[in-house]
Amino acid sequence: MLSSGTALSQLILVLISPILTRLYSPDAFGVFAIFLSISAIIGSNINLKFEQAIMLPKDQDDAYKLAYLSNYLNFGFSLVVLLLIIIFYGHIATLLNVDPKTSYWLFLVPVATYFIGFNNVLVNLNNRLKNYKSMSGSVIAKNATMTLVQLLLGFFKFLLSSGLIIGQLVAYAFGNRVLRLNVDFRFKKMFGFKLKDFKDIAKRYKDFPRFAFPAGIANAATLNITNILITSVYSVSYVGFFSLANRILGAPSALISQSISQVYYQNANEEKINNGSCIVIFKSTLKKLVILAVSVFIPLALLSELLFPFIFGNEWKEAGTLAKYLSVMFAFRFVSSALSVTLNVTENQKFSLYINLILLAINISVIGLSLLFKLTMIDFAFLYCITMSLAYLVFIYIYYEKAKIKS
Repeated sequence: MLSSGTALSQLILVLISPILTRLYSPDAFGVFAIFLSISAIIGSNINLKFEQAIMLPKDQDDAYKLAYLSNYLNFGFSLVVLLLIIIFYGHIATLLNVDPKTSYWLFLVPVATYFIGFNNVLVNLNNRLKNYKSMSGSVIAKNATMTLVQLLLGFFKFLLSSGLIIGQLVAYAFGNRVLRLNVDFRFKKMFGFKLKDFKDIAKRYKDFPRFAFPAGIANAATLNITNILITSVYSVSYVGFFSLANRILGAPSALISQSISQVYYQNANEEKINNGSCIVIFKSTLKKLVILAVSVFIPLALLSELLFPFIFGNEWKEAGTLAKYLSVMFAFRFVSSALSVTLNVTENQKFSLYINLILLAINISVIGLSLLFKLTMIDFAFLYCITMSLAYLVFIYIYYEKAKIKS
């Protein structure tokens, strides 16, 4: 149910993109991408990963203690983020290569980080209570609301430069509201617990901030830092082109790869239990993924320069050029991401941290080389594609080696 909701929401985003690209400029999309990237890096880790422990306690009361502790941390750190933005506003705008006079959207980042942190708490509570319909409904409600608000603000030219951001914040609020319907999370209940309760529960699950938190930072930075780095070297409009290319090329992974990954995870786990390894289902799934990747991404690579200006408007021609190069990398990512659960099946989760650190290092290195040698955005895309594709190919080989080991 949840995966179908995620797929449907992704489909909505793709289908509505041709309208949004005619209502909002590449600069607006670029600012939106930077806003999302900063918010995601902070917001996905703002609870210090205590929310991931909500599934574990036998006592329901302890689960809610973790939920309220997470929300206290979320609120406190969101205030810290706001304070830092107030103090260093000009410096942050300069680092991001955006105009300080029009960068008031930075003050909305703490609002987004709080919504994201709260969403993570509510998702884990609903997951514990097996409220899968609420989780799926939240994803659909969030993206449907975001789309509606962004369209309305775009059509009526109201807050045009921030219409995408306002739509995202309203979506967060609606999504969280749906998730709260079937859980007993009341803000006034937070004050019913004593400080000692939170100290005890934090001590009991201290490994989450110690280990899951740094892994989460690495993962979030890997997924989101590219947009922030691009704007510091090139321009906000190029972030807009890059983000649109990523949105379209990433859709097949959300619609197809995730579903295949879930089936593979289940079958690989069964094979591992019965035979000691999961190499048979690994090879079978790998072949299917390669066929799909070639079928989807090769045509995109060949046709993107023609399709992007036709579908999204002439203003987005550069996004099509970027997509031509990025398609190759997304083909390898499509295969690698679906097979990455092999590390869970074979109990090699520590490699996930190493992989995220490698990807983060590649992102930073490519931007550094682009800055050092004054590469064009197209040259950056080519270098980024080559290095990331090689990395994903190595990861696939690692998954293969882990899958064939008998336990």
